[in-house]
Amino acid sequence: MTPVPAAAVVALKPAVHAKSRLATLPDALRRRLAWTMALDTLHALAGAVDLLLVVSDQPALASRLARAGVAAEVVPEGGAHGMNGALARGADVAVARGAAAVLACVGDLPALRPDSVRTVLGALDAPGQAFLADASGVGTTMLLARGVPLEPHFQGRSAAAHHQSGAVPLTDETLGTAVPDARRDVDTEIDLGPAAGLGLGPATAALLAPGTHRLATWTVVTTTSWTDEQGRPLAVAVDGHRLVLPPEAVDGLRTPLRVGQRLHAVHADGVVRSAWL
Repeated sequence: MTPVPAAAVVALKPAVHAKSRLATLPDALRRRLAWTMALDTLHALAGAVDLLLVVSDQPALASRLARAGVAAEVVPEGGAHGMNGALARGADVAVARGAAAVLACVGDLPALRPDSVRTVLGALDAPGQAFLADASGVGTTMLLARGVPLEPHFQGRSAAAHHQSGAVPLTDETLGTAVPDARRDVDTEIDLGPAAGLGLGPATAALLAPGTHRLATWTVVTTTSWTDEQGRPLAVAVDGHRLVLPPEAVDGLRTPLRVGQRLHAVHADGVVRSAWL
């Protein structure tokens, strides 16, 4: 077996259960935001590691990730219990594939950059575990294990739990640089503003109103055969307003759109920013 220098593992819940603390949002928008944040997180991880594993029992997840251009392998949970059990399961698979280091990561880091992931991976060159606390200092966004089993204690006051388990805290001083994008997870709508200030990945950025740090307006639209005076396709919102529906707003849908198809959408200034089934 050819050794894999570094692997990343992410556990993803089904959308119906994801990001429950965003329940103030319309349900369709909550699910979509959870999905786009996961995509931006996974794209950043894929740009920094040699093997990316997503642990989930969602039957269509592999095809959805492939359509979104994410170079990841979906690993079944195999009876693992909760997020920590799923991450441990993924770590075991990664080590069996020859990974020298395993990075467990949350799936809600929409501003994450590959360079920050590489910085974290380079912080531990001896056997052991290290963790990266979130922006609040209470939670954990990443846990790195090299040469030892991954012992995840995510959720709740996980920074303290990881420290108590023997993992070394990764500070800006020990890393040699600040990595705010790797610390800024999004649990609530308020958290989205600071993440947007760091620069969101393209999937999540498409949900924001242009020039702002707030989500665009959600609605349901119906596709039409109409175009505006510039020849741009139009859709009709439930309130009767006509909205421009540019092709890039529906990128990633499985099939070509048909006239009369209903879609969830966010829009601003009369233009659909992103649309999905």
